[in-house]
Amino acid sequence: MSKSLQETIRKALNVSKEEGAKRQISLMIDERVLQMTDVVVEQFKGLTGGKLVTSRNQLIETAVEEYVKAAAEVLLQDHFINIEELLDSKDKNGEDELEEQRLGEEAKGTRDLAIFPARNEGFEQVFLKKQQWYSVRIAEWRIPTIKYIACYRGAPYSGITHYAEVQEIKHFQNTNKYIIYFKGPAIELEQKVGLGSSDVMEVRKARYSSLDALLKASEVSELWS
Repeated sequence: MSKSLQETIRKALNVSKEEGAKRQISLMIDERVLQMTDVVVEQFKGLTGGKLVTSRNQLIETAVEEYVKAAAEVLLQDHFINIEELLDSKDKNGEDELEEQRLGEEAKGTRDLAIFPARNEGFEQVFLKKQQWYSVRIAEWRIPTIKYIACYRGAPYSGITHYAEVQEIKHFQNTNKYIIYFKGPAIELEQKVGLGSSDVMEVRKARYSSLDALLKASEVSELWS
C-alpha cells in the first residue's frame, strides 16, 4: 500500500473522529437559497463525473460548520472570547472541579503541562505569532504548577504539534479567565501527538499532563496514562 494512500485513509479517519456526536435540528431557509443549493450540488457532481457524492443537507451542514468556525476565530482574535473555553466551562460542574483538584493534589509536581483545545487559525495567530494564549479558565491552585503549555489542534492536524515554556500567567482583563505569556517562540515537536484511538471529546477541554509525557507520546491517550 502506497504512503499517499495510507495518509488519505488516516486523514479520512481522523476527520471522522473530529466530527464527534451530531444532533438533528430543523432550519428555516429561504426557498431561493435552497434552489441554489440544489443547483450547486448538481454542478459539483457534473464537474467531478459523479465522484463527489454530496447532498443538500451535507452542503448546508458544511456551510454552517464553516461559518461557526470563522465566527469563533473572529471572537477570539478581535474580542478575546474563547468559544472552546466557554464550552468547556458549561460541561463542568462542582463535583468535576473537586475531583480534578483531588487528582491534581496527588500529582502535584508532575503535571506541569496544560493542554487546551484550539482552532487552527487562532492557534497560528495567537500561539505561534503572539507567543501567548488567552481567555482560558484555570483553577487558581493549578497556576504555580503550570510550566509548559500546548494545544490540541483540530483537523487536518488532529494532534499536538507545538509546546511553549510559560513565563507568566495573569488575569485576563476584568474576567475570571487568564492569559498565558510564553518565555519564547513555541517549540515544534519532533513527532505530532495524534488523536489515535481516543474519543475527540478527550481533547475538547483543558487537560493536564507533563512535558516528559508529551515528548515521549505518539498519541494523546499516552498523556493521561
